[in-house]
Amino acid sequence: MPKHRKLQYNKKSTQQAAAFADTLVSAATSSSTAIFDSAAAETFIGEQVSRSGSALPEELQKVLDEAGENSGVIVRAIYDGIQNYEAATGEAVPADVIESSIHAAYSTTMEARKLFDSANSDHADNLSLQPNRAVVAILNMFAEPIPFAHYLPADIGSNEARLAILSHTAGSTFGGYAQGDLMDGVAGGNAFITSARIHKCAISDADGTVTGKLTKIQLSDETCDPAAGDLKLMRGRSVVYVNGFIAAREVSQAGSGGSAISGSITLGETNYAIAGSINTDTGAIALTTNPKLPTTNQVVVEGFIDYERDDSLIPRIITSADTFSLYAKPWHAYTQIGIDARTQIGNELGLDAFSEGVLAIQNQFGNERHYEAIHKLARIAANNQEDFEYNWSGRSLQMNRSQIWNDFGAVVGKVSLKMAIATMAFGVKYFYVGKELSAQFRALPREMFEPSGLPERAGIYRIGRFLGIYDVYFTPKGVYESADGTSAQVLCIGQSADVTRSPIVLGDAVAPTVQALGMSQNLKQGSGFYARNFTSVNPHAPSAQGAAFINVSGLK
Repeated sequence: MPKHRKLQYNKKSTQQAAAFADTLVSAATSSSTAIFDSAAAETFIGEQVSRSGSALPEELQKVLDEAGENSGVIVRAIYDGIQNYEAATGEAVPADVIESSIHAAYSTTMEARKLFDSANSDHADNLSLQPNRAVVAILNMFAEPIPFAHYLPADIGSNEARLAILSHTAGSTFGGYAQGDLMDGVAGGNAFITSARIHKCAISDADGTVTGKLTKIQLSDETCDPAAGDLKLMRGRSVVYVNGFIAAREVSQAGSGGSAISGSITLGETNYAIAGSINTDTGAIALTTNPKLPTTNQVVVEGFIDYERDDSLIPRIITSADTFSLYAKPWHAYTQIGIDARTQIGNELGLDAFSEGVLAIQNQFGNERHYEAIHKLARIAANNQEDFEYNWSGRSLQMNRSQIWNDFGAVVGKVSLKMAIATMAFGVKYFYVGKELSAQFRALPREMFEPSGLPERAGIYRIGRFLGIYDVYFTPKGVYESADGTSAQVLCIGQSADVTRSPIVLGDAVAPTVQALGMSQNLKQGSGFYARNFTSVNPHAPSAQGAAFINVSGLK
């Protein structure tokens, strides 16, 4: 059963992709037939088209229109891709991946190809839509998933994709914020919307009088800026706290200007009477204590802004979108084999060498892209590192390996919290480890580590889930391991609920395409591979900080 994450999608097209995927999976799992085949997929399409509120995304509708009677194959490919993704990652497919797979299929249509290599009187378009190209484009998107990345469709004509990051800033200098201050992440939560203002007053050493002033600017949790001008307060609401306890209150309910304050508090065996006033037109505080209150005590006054008397103070929050442009780059490759070699391999081994060459190109493409993302995040991870001393030689007499790995959770928690503060959005979600740590994780008891059930392979794959939270992936490249296996690195990568805040952003302008090159005069037959996409660190600097290293030592 895949793990479902609650993700936030700001784009309408991504929301439509999410709705389509939910509808498709629901229809497939509740189908009256045992198998959701192409025929069942065509029935699903017919039902969707007949509905007034169809869940079919616009680009997918264009693909299906061109595919005609083969439209069921396209939808079936999307469903198969969803199943493959969930099997590989143990998680439900994010809608941005669904949207990118649809965009990849759209890039194989005649309409899309007119944007970059349309037919004209000199050259006929020999790449009109064939269902197999759309199917390959869809399945390629799901084949080698990069779970920590955001998939962003790129414009086919310009090769450009625009990433929009929403941010929130203070629209006025008020409370704990200056105009333009960021209000997201750890920057949020200071006094701004609240009408309450709090000020720690000064106690005179000479006579115990207490003075201070409430203003619109809250410099700290307990201090207002005395130079911020006068402040109109609600009358009859102010409270005086001594050492955190309520000691006195404002007693005047009507009038203007000074408002009386009265109360008392017992500290130790001494009862202190408090009297004085607060000016509800200026915020000025003047109190007396009897007997004289020692300066070692803390007197804090809380008052409340009267917006009805000065509505110009009502705070404003500005929501803005920072946009970043990302551009796709080309990928080129080709494979060839002579007629003699092809027939010999086919006759002796029963293999199609031509098809094997095409598969090798596609596998290389997926692996290169995943490794590129890992290498880019490894450079960022160097800025957030922690050490974990496994110390097997010193602890093995008292503890087994699973008990030592229990302590690892505290280090991960520290790294995750640092990441959450830096990104303003998210902490650690994924581990990428080499063979030594992969073996250690796989040997842990099931209550600590849930294996993925996937067979070992010489490439990136998910080995399981640690402590029910962190998905662990094996990678033969990108993380350090000492030759003797005594030390190793864990590459920790985070993921945001808002997919646009992912540390890596991927985009495809043209889906990976394989085209037959024909047979030349030397009887060699080949295929050309082409794709246009980008694999980029998130240009939004806080979001890019979603990677960290944990350096594990003393493994043996």
